[in-house]
Amino acid sequence: MPARSLTAAVWTPSGRGAVATIRVHGDLATLSEGIAEIFQAASGRPLDETPQQRIGFGQWRRDAVEDVVVCRTGPAACEIHCHGGDAAVRRILCDLQEFGCEIVDWRDQLERERGVWEREHADALSRATTLRAAGWIAAQAGRMDRAIAELNNLVSNGQHGFAIERAKEMLSWADFGRHLTRPWDVVLAGRPNVGKSSLINALVGFERSIVFDEPGTTRDVVTAATVLDGWAIRLSDTAGQHGSARDLEAAGIECAREAFAKANARLLLIDISEPPHDDDQRLLGEWPDAIVVAHKADLPDAWGESLPANAFRVSSLQRTGLIELSSAIVRHVVPELPSADMTIPLTELQFYELVQFL
Repeated sequence: MPARSLTAAVWTPSGRGAVATIRVHGDLATLSEGIAEIFQAASGRPLDETPQQRIGFGQWRRDAVEDVVVCRTGPAACEIHCHGGDAAVRRILCDLQEFGCEIVDWRDQLERERGVWEREHADALSRATTLRAAGWIAAQAGRMDRAIAELNNLVSNGQHGFAIERAKEMLSWADFGRHLTRPWDVVLAGRPNVGKSSLINALVGFERSIVFDEPGTTRDVVTAATVLDGWAIRLSDTAGQHGSARDLEAAGIECAREAFAKANARLLLIDISEPPHDDDQRLLGEWPDAIVVAHKADLPDAWGESLPANAFRVSSLQRTGLIELSSAIVRHVVPELPSADMTIPLTELQFYELVQFL
């Protein structure tokens, strides 16, 4: 029996897990009739006659028996919960496809039912980097749909100026919105052996970077993920920068400079246990907006009054100054927060739609 009005999608992440969820949408009476020989509910009641939100146990039978939990979540929707391994999921999907269900991505299934903006919001929420980011994304439910309708209404009424200003206001938070689903990049730079790797390890809380008491140990960009004040941060440890580098080391330094230039926040480390070096002064002059870290503060200070007044004294060994430095990083990447009722573009499609009103 054809069932092309039915769609099936996996709503849990790919890979192995304890439980996987397959959501089916469409005519449940057709589904119930079509899978009658495959799915047997313990209650003996057909799927389309099961009360909504009633959890039912049963078995999915074909070549082997699979215990499943089935629940009607709406007049035209049900969920099939099975073992989380890929084999179990593929088997049930193949049976549904053989019956005539169209197998789709969960985002496509949601868009068909509730529209593009609901899909965009759900997709962003699924990619939230932290619980705090998820809270901001969740609060945006339905807002972009209403905002686009409001802008179209302003344009229809000849109020183009108001529409432009409103769109600009929302677009001003686009960078914040993007970083709710991806981390802010914080890159460390400085001369060789100033302790960049040690500082990353201290900020992250475990040894991720290569730490060795030899200048030039780090030649590639090494990253580590952490969370500061509820925001996702990707820390990048780069090759030590100095003027005498050659060949492979020079290539690593160039890679470090490119990463430093693109960073959302820059940490420039100086080793205050050694007198100021020409490379230190060059880097300080080249990156005036960098957060300056006076590292190895547990050792005698060889900089004295030459130390920049805004430098943060930090000792990775004794773990001092890390709280102050972490707060400075957060202030730099998130200098202010939008108002609670602000509509924030979360995806590139939302950003593009708002740009059309400029």
